[in-house]
Amino acid sequence: MNICNTYQYSNLITISGLPDREDFAHIKANGFEIVVSLSMPADSKTIENEELLLSNLDITYMHIPVDYYAPTVRDFEIFQKFLNAYQTEKLWIHCTKNYRVSSFLYLYHFLKHHERREDILEMFWTPNETWRSLIDTIMQNNG
Repeated sequence: MNICNTYQYSNLITISGLPDREDFAHIKANGFEIVVSLSMPADSKTIENEELLLSNLDITYMHIPVDYYAPTVRDFEIFQKFLNAYQTEKLWIHCTKNYRVSSFLYLYHFLKHHERREDILEMFWTPNETWRSLIDTIMQNNG
């Protein structure tokens, strides 16, 4: 399994870029119960029939579409509610390159633990102006 930009945040949460179809069997073998995608259906790289593929492996699929070019506070709030609801489940969360996921996980960690984890945010990218603005807004509103 060689998924781009993979990071194990905790025993229960791993984040990454887009897995290949073959990677899902390994994800299942490693005990992950839920796969969450933040990719948009129109993204240039998506997995056709991802939900069906995961269902056949007895993995729950959740889709929280986040537009890379226009992320919103509401997108983050949905992500946050999801993580709060599934705190005891083993989650694999991905998007295309792990930019959306790492940004949202950074914010989630900050709001939950009141500490900045720049390593989560900047491990795979430096947020562009759109994402930096969203991150700053959420941090200021919850700060």
